[in-house]
Amino acid sequence: MTESRKVQKVGYSTLTVSIPADYARELELNEGDTVLFREETDGTLKLIPAAKGGRTTRASIKADLVESEELLTRVIVSCYVLGYDTIELASKNGIRSSHLGVATKTMRRLRGVEIVESSQNRVRAQSFIDPTKFPVDSLIKRLQLLVSRTMEHSLQALQKGGPALLNDVRRIQDELDELYWLIVRQLLVALNNREVASKIGLESPLHASGDRVSAKTIEEIGRIMVELTEEIVRLREIGVKIEEEVPSRIEALARKAQDSFNSTIEGLLSSDIRTIEKATRLVSETIAMERETMQQLESAERAFSRTIISDLGQVARYCNIIIEIALNRLLRKTSRICVIQSQ
Repeated sequence: MTESRKVQKVGYSTLTVSIPADYARELELNEGDTVLFREETDGTLKLIPAAKGGRTTRASIKADLVESEELLTRVIVSCYVLGYDTIELASKNGIRSSHLGVATKTMRRLRGVEIVESSQNRVRAQSFIDPTKFPVDSLIKRLQLLVSRTMEHSLQALQKGGPALLNDVRRIQDELDELYWLIVRQLLVALNNREVASKIGLESPLHASGDRVSAKTIEEIGRIMVELTEEIVRLREIGVKIEEEVPSRIEALARKAQDSFNSTIEGLLSSDIRTIEKATRLVSETIAMERETMQQLESAERAFSRTIISDLGQVARYCNIIIEIALNRLLRKTSRICVIQSQ
């Protein structure tokens, strides 16, 4: 909504601006209600209606209009990350059994959500999550720990592999997805609620986009490592042998990639220039080591080894994305490396 209003003077010094009727009606604003004013970093003034007690939001998905199971999963997850309190899948003629199963499975994977109704015509889930209890940086730290575990599993797969290892990395992948969805939900809820934003550590709306990209990048690194572990185990099971000198070289590269990743996330969360500088150096060293190791193992019969090396190099390249965001976060305000002034 864009609408101009003249500033009016009331009494000797008070200035007032009227609120458009359509806006007031949509948000159920009445005489005597409280509104908040907040100055944004771009110089604009934001008007925020006080929260109405008991107000909830519901997303009702029309089951008959969603054809594929994959799309249904994505729609349910999108409703969750957008912060809707209730998510339901409904059909007057009955939900297809396959869709019913997918909806139930997906809703059960959403953090803080419980299925409160399930029938042939409706599946309804309710969010009981308190967004103020989940600081975004803590969730990103949890993502970091999970990805580090996947890196350890990939090294274990080079040594022995096995079904138990596969089961563990697949559970980690599920947890990575669920944490990422929760982070996005937190960020989007915080953008609409300043009180939530302050309690979960979102100092500025400008941080939200960087945090979302960082979380997605970390999740993608985890996915690369999970798929790599699965491939190593699969090839071991069909009898593919890895030359004796290969694991030690790959392990050295993997350790360097892991150090790069951990330093990168520490730099993001601490906004410390020395940590960011260390991460930048480690990333450069990892990419250089990737090229060197690739040259050492360039024979055709070592094609799979080159795939592992390439994936580890990709981890370092993804870290560069997060380092850029970490620097942007650091330089939004005065620090020991840079003084920010308004003129």
